[in-house]
Amino acid sequence: MLYSSKGFSFRYIEKLHTAADFNNVLKYGRKLKNFFVNIYILKRKDNDEIRRLGLVTSKKVGNAVCRNKAKRRLREIFRTNKHKLTKGLDIIFILKPVITTVDYDKLKNSILGCLKNAGFYKDDI
Repeated sequence: MLYSSKGFSFRYIEKLHTAADFNNVLKYGRKLKNFFVNIYILKRKDNDEIRRLGLVTSKKVGNAVCRNKAKRRLREIFRTNKHKLTKGLDIIFILKPVITTVDYDKLKNSILGCLKNAGFYKDDI
């Protein structure tokens, strides 16, 4: 299936916004450990196809420039691969300080590999 440029955008409704949403994923979601991020994933029960992303970082990651660069990379990984993720997921990435030392390709392969091993990512689409 071909996706238009609109299909690869990162829309407002694809972001986790409220504290209740974040707390719900953190409390009931599955935790995946990665060298660069901790990933919490919750399959919603509302049968909605939209996959949503939330990012959590702290000052331990680095200054604002480092934190924002890391968040941009994670949003880009999500944006370009969301159509291969299981439908109806809420995902939270909690950044670790080591994320600032890794290049984009290694980060992408690490995160997608972790999601694939957990069964939330299908590479054959």
